[in-house]
Amino acid sequence: MQTKNSQELQRLRDSVKAWFNHPKELNQRRAEAESGLSAAEQEFVEKLPAGSCLLDIGCATGRLCFALALQGYTITGIDVAEKLIEQAQLIAEKEQINVTFLHYEPPTLPFPDTSFEAVFLVKTYCYVPQRAARIAFLKEIARVLQSNGHLFISQHILDSVLDSYQPIYDANYHQFASEYETLEEGDNFILGVPSYIHCFFEADFKAELDESSFQLLDSSVKGELLSCVLQRQGTNV
Repeated sequence: MQTKNSQELQRLRDSVKAWFNHPKELNQRRAEAESGLSAAEQEFVEKLPAGSCLLDIGCATGRLCFALALQGYTITGIDVAEKLIEQAQLIAEKEQINVTFLHYEPPTLPFPDTSFEAVFLVKTYCYVPQRAARIAFLKEIARVLQSNGHLFISQHILDSVLDSYQPIYDANYHQFASEYETLEEGDNFILGVPSYIHCFFEADFKAELDESSFQLLDSSVKGELLSCVLQRQGTNV
């Protein structure tokens, strides 16, 4: 029997999937597919061995995957939104780019242990509901990484615009928050729709990373975007 916490966790996950399957979001992600790597992503990639097996979690319509495949990497992209995966597969076929795209259901990743040399989690961590579940998901990512493998994670943060979480609890938040009993500090909903998103300050974000199976190697902030490079710790995760 599911607990109240597990029921609400699944409802929040479902709200994220519904948002990314929405036609408006599909159109936006389709337009991003050819935009290539950011400077921080490219800097990380250049340190990876040629031909490495890589995983992009939350791949959308394949922006990162296509850029990496064209640089000679073996890349798999996964996403919770079936329609995004369908769009990515159509683009791959049309452009004849060799990328594996898979739909998956969190929290378990559909791969054996130590399958990849590096993993990308780009602007996606905020869509994992509940702090404990986010840290557990980082452990699941560590499971599919090779020993001493790397994780590149980027996430928008609030530091440059707010001093506390309080301003995010506005009318939009209250419109949807009343449906849940287990929301945590920083939880919110995308403007105008009941789709879950978590807001971070840099210190809170890094505190979660500190509790994970990773060691933080480097981080940088550009505007509101924090990018971090982490390394899987040890052989037991």
